[in-house]
Amino acid sequence: MGEECHLKLSFFCRNTLRARVVLICLIVGTAPVSGLAAERYSTDELLGFSMQELMNINVTSVSKHEEKYFETAAALFVITQDDIRRAGARSIPEALRLAPGVEVQRINANQFAISIRGQNDLFADKLLVLMDGRPLYSPTFSGVWWLAQNYPMEDIDHIEVIRGSSGSVWGSNAVNGVINILTKSSEDSQGLMISAGSGSEEKGFATIRFGGETGDVNYRAYLMRENRDGGLLSNHETIVIPDNYSAGQAAPDSRDFTQGGFRIDSERSKRSWFTLQGDIYDMRANAFGTIADPTGALSTRFTHANLYRGHNLMLKLGHELNEGTQITAQLFYDQTHLETSFFDETRTTYDADIQFDFSQFSHHLISIGFNRRNSRGDVIGSPVFRLESQTNKLDALFLNDDITLIEDRLHLIGGFKYERNQYTGWEFQPQIRMIYTQPEWSLWAAASKAVRIPNMIENGLSLDVRSLGGGVVVRAYGDGSATSEKVTSYEAGVRFHPNSDLLFQATAFRHNHEGISDTRTDRLGAFPENGKIIIPVYLSNYLNGRAIGIEADFTWQVTDWAKFKGAYSYIDVIYFPFPITTSDVQFSAVEMTQQTPHNRYSLGLSLDMSETIELDFNLYHWDHFRRQQGAPYEFYIGAYDRLDARIGWQATDNIQVDLVGKNLLKKSHLESISETLESASLVERSFYIKVMASY
Repeated sequence: MGEECHLKLSFFCRNTLRARVVLICLIVGTAPVSGLAAERYSTDELLGFSMQELMNINVTSVSKHEEKYFETAAALFVITQDDIRRAGARSIPEALRLAPGVEVQRINANQFAISIRGQNDLFADKLLVLMDGRPLYSPTFSGVWWLAQNYPMEDIDHIEVIRGSSGSVWGSNAVNGVINILTKSSEDSQGLMISAGSGSEEKGFATIRFGGETGDVNYRAYLMRENRDGGLLSNHETIVIPDNYSAGQAAPDSRDFTQGGFRIDSERSKRSWFTLQGDIYDMRANAFGTIADPTGALSTRFTHANLYRGHNLMLKLGHELNEGTQITAQLFYDQTHLETSFFDETRTTYDADIQFDFSQFSHHLISIGFNRRNSRGDVIGSPVFRLESQTNKLDALFLNDDITLIEDRLHLIGGFKYERNQYTGWEFQPQIRMIYTQPEWSLWAAASKAVRIPNMIENGLSLDVRSLGGGVVVRAYGDGSATSEKVTSYEAGVRFHPNSDLLFQATAFRHNHEGISDTRTDRLGAFPENGKIIIPVYLSNYLNGRAIGIEADFTWQVTDWAKFKGAYSYIDVIYFPFPITTSDVQFSAVEMTQQTPHNRYSLGLSLDMSETIELDFNLYHWDHFRRQQGAPYEFYIGAYDRLDARIGWQATDNIQVDLVGKNLLKKSHLESISETLESASLVERSFYIKVMASY
């Protein structure tokens, strides 16, 4: 960013919610078992997910067809439902902390910055996130509104995390990685499930879900509700203290939301199958920060109730044409609406995808796919934020060939995605991968190219970022000069599984980035406008860079009652001005270089103390990062450690009680800095209790 500009870009009251949570808990404790469809979590299911099951779990995110986890030629990590439950994760971002190489920074009580292998902030734009294969990123800024991505955590089957470029399979935005959140089939979520709880920060939450079957069709429906307290204000230089507030008080960034949805699945034992699912949500997420004064007076502080609403519907169809040939299709409709202090936007997306898989050819598994997407963003601006409404169109052709060179041993995978967008035309994203597998270990290597196409912000934004007083305004422009960002990735990895109790994985990588979009401040180009002086800041491809690093993780079933796991990530990134080398672009390069700590690690210990008692501990460490330029150097974010713990009690076959503590080592800490749209707040130590009943 330029020195003057840091541009990265309710249905019930709390008391009513708490009363409803208490009422639900009472109902759970007294509800009769008879007459309800059975979904019993046995003690064995609740106390662990075996290593052998993990090795043989089928994943789909690497090649868009099913393959065994241990045999994938990519830096893949699977977060299982058991991992999510035992970590006490109350949101998808919290669950993602478990994966190596994934950077999860909580900005405030609502917003998260999440990326893979660097370049992380609220508007991180080089990560593709999917929910059951449905893209969640917004073409407005190429990122994800993480606070609006919610789902009953009990009904997430697993999360597949790919570190590294996957543009040849998934297309635009799969630059540094892919996260695919996969929910359970309705066949695996039968019966009645009720979970509810409350805590110091999680003021109240409840989910009710019922699943059943009729003939060859299974179904489920759910309703969830949550009310979360705000973070903590402090005197840290990056935190804005709103008017009438002071350091030490709760920040005005609380949130509450309601969400419901359904899923219908036909039995996949037939030659034809389908899945129909949809969700609807409504959220109020309070925010605070600073906003430019349109008259050119000093920027002012604001508090605002941001609104996020949306609904989606997705249909998946599959048919086996003959032995070895399958056709699948995916159609979805998604509409989101948000209202902030800067702008409002309604986005409507239609998407159609069709794929053919052929395995009847000797030693080849060929996948061919076509995709068409139309996404309309209707924007209502403000005196400081101006952006024309646009329609984003995307067409793509996908080809992947998995060649067996040595049966059950050596595979060569090649493919590409050829994609057209309205900004830069056709983009070619190829890959080649190879994996050699033995029963106890496997080696793989990959080379690939991916692109991040321009977005609406880069093609029409006019934002008054800051008013300096005296009629001087810093204004950011997306003038349409930005082209696609490109990355060429080289990776190599090993998996080691010497026995049924241990899995070790390690990956080394290098990413070469070309044309990273950032800002350039043109002080000499300042101009008068309606009695003000405008200092323009332009968004375009001003940086190149490279990232090298290693990632490793292990899972060790020490005994039948103890599991130990850990992950380590090291990354060294450097960004430099190209082709312009002015001082403000150099400042942007330094700032982006400092967005990611060099070292991070996590350690987890899960103990089954008895057939009914579980203990879980997760420790996370981050080095200092986001270094402030100046003399002497200071650090925006210091190194910190975070400890989460959980006690789980299987009270009966049907009822489980969890007591969870988060951030136990310190009363509060800072994980990220303020952004243009919202200020940061401190993450506090917290506790909550949860009761879940399944019948």
